Amino acid sequence: MIGRFRKISTKLFVLTSLLLVFFLSLLMAVQSSFFESYYERKKTNELKSALETFRSTYYKSQDDLSGLVEQFSVFEKQYSATMAIGQLKDGSLVLGTQPRFSFVQVVDKDGNAVQRQQQLLRPPLPDNGLKDVLTAMNSWKENNALVRRVINLGETVSFANVSDRANPRTSTIAAIAPLKNGDATDNVLLAVMSLQPVGEAAGIVRDFYVYFLLLAIALIVLLTYLFSRMISRPLVKLNEAAGQMAKLDFTVRCEDGSRDEIGSLGGTLNFLSQNLNDTLGQLHKANEQLKADIENEKRLERLRREFVASVSHELKTPISLIGGYAEGLKDGIVQGERQEEYLDVIVSETERMANIVSDMLDLSQLEAGKFNLRKEPFRIGTLAESLSDKMFVELNKKRIFCGVELEDADAVVMGDEFRIGQVITNLLGNAIRHTPEGGKIRIVTAEGPGAGVPGSVGTIEVLLFNEGEPIPETDLPHIWDTFYTVDKSGNRGLGGSGIGLAIVKNILTLHGSRFGVRNEANGVVFYFTLPLAGE
Repeated sequence: MIGRFRKISTKLFVLTSLLLVFFLSLLMAVQSSFFESYYERKKTNELKSALETFRSTYYKSQDDLSGLVEQFSVFEKQYSATMAIGQLKDGSLVLGTQPRFSFVQVVDKDGNAVQRQQQLLRPPLPDNGLKDVLTAMNSWKENNALVRRVINLGETVSFANVSDRANPRTSTIAAIAPLKNGDATDNVLLAVMSLQPVGEAAGIVRDFYVYFLLLAIALIVLLTYLFSRMISRPLVKLNEAAGQMAKLDFTVRCEDGSRDEIGSLGGTLNFLSQNLNDTLGQLHKANEQLKADIENEKRLERLRREFVASVSHELKTPISLIGGYAEGLKDGIVQGERQEEYLDVIVSETERMANIVSDMLDLSQLEAGKFNLRKEPFRIGTLAESLSDKMFVELNKKRIFCGVELEDADAVVMGDEFRIGQVITNLLGNAIRHTPEGGKIRIVTAEGPGAGVPGSVGTIEVLLFNEGEPIPETDLPHIWDTFYTVDKSGNRGLGGSGIGLAIVKNILTLHGSRFGVRNEANGVVFYFTLPLAGE
């Protein structure tokens, strides 16, 4: 319950409901307390104003008294009042025609109290009306200030009169206006209105307020609930979005749709979330790239170490052979034809070291972008047959059959013939190393992608297949990398220096060739494309 009250919607609902209920209750209490007094003052002023208007309309002189009395019914009907005329004669009030009278203490023109017979001039009154009139006259004559204002100053006065203090609903209000006869005041005009309807209305209102308050409270609870939900719902959404952002989830969005300050805040939060998400995505990418670079650097470092070991091994063997055979010649261990054999070994190993150094220089130039091609048309079939013949000795050592299959023996391609020859030589040497004794190698040329298609550049595809073990799938993406070798044992018969295929990749890339490698049944296929000359 405590956790629920902490919700902003609950707080807003409870506080708003309590405030509205308190304000409504206070308003009703104030109205109930001051309704009667306010209504009494209002009616008193209205009666006074109406009596002055009535007197000025129907009374000009003493001759108008009879006509004035005849208009009483109109005034009484309109204002629910009782009217009478009091006549002053020798300091006393006397009756006109059709008298109703009682004996009360009255005052003369100077405000001095005298015991006189008070007489009221008007048509006969019912008992209740006579009682109200006499009560009002009695209240007036007891207030010397009001008497002087009417008789001496000629003012119209109004006042409230409570005939029964224990029952305020029997109260009346009265207004008295002087009827001048020249400078003298011989008569006064009296109007009396009962406040009983006001008291009854106030009682009904107080009774009604109870039911009204209950209905108002129910409406307030309903409306404040809807209001609190309307206000708090977007705030709750904003809070949930901020909570997700605190958990580094910047994909969350606050879809409020309103155009007020809360909607603007939601839009700002969405904008912030989007920026943070983009920034975080960039950081993730940079981090992944950094990881990849670190891993690549580690791999290159590992490849460098393997290359150094491989090159050291490759160079150590011929150097050892050269040194051993040279010492044998120097010491005269062999004579005649054996000397020629020793010299052939020395020359062969020297060429091997020279090739390794040459490959390293070529790779360095290729990777530095300082390698320039000399492209010119040449017959790819002729080049393939020539290189196959040159590799006869190496092929014959392992009794490998190498066949050249030309789809078009006269096909002319555009490229650097020397460097393409270097590509075929490296691929063929790689194939010889991995082909078992008595195996087969095939060099095939065929139409490549785009040949015969209008608007496309025709190509020749060169494929070199060798029998043997397939390349492990994990090694396929890396065999073109510098210093990478599938065989990590350092076996001179199987493992190369890791430079040949890197040189192949760079030369073919400079030619814009599509190249690759794939495993097939009983062997491996290397392939590359060259554009036809004149296309």
